[in-house]
Amino acid sequence: MHEDGPDARLALPPQVVNQDQALLHQHHRLAVLRRVLNDDSLPLRARIAAALVLLYAQPVTRIVRLTANDVIDDGTTVTVRLGDPPSPLPEPVASLMRAYVQSCRHLPYAGSRSSQWLFPDASPASR
Repeated sequence: MHEDGPDARLALPPQVVNQDQALLHQHHRLAVLRRVLNDDSLPLRARIAAALVLLYAQPVTRIVRLTANDVIDDGTTVTVRLGDPPSPLPEPVASLMRAYVQSCRHLPYAGSRSSQWLFPDASPASR
């Protein structure tokens, strides 16, 4: 049965990842990481997400499921729960993460349920 209208659900086929996709070569990965860490014209949340992908080989689908509680700052070290034990963030990523978490506290949705997510405007349906 085909359903039309505003309540119709869109079903997408699962994304197929081919194993023979070109890998990001180390020198290119480091160049992208350098840009992410140093280019202040990029949004801070994009810089943080990209740094986690590039440093820890985490898929974006894992990154968008991180919550604010997955970032632990003991005043000396910043870690992120990507597994057990949490992974320490090297500088300058740790400083960027501190700045990002601090900036999220001042957003209008900070008191809402969406504030649990480290990247709150990512689609909750994909989590």
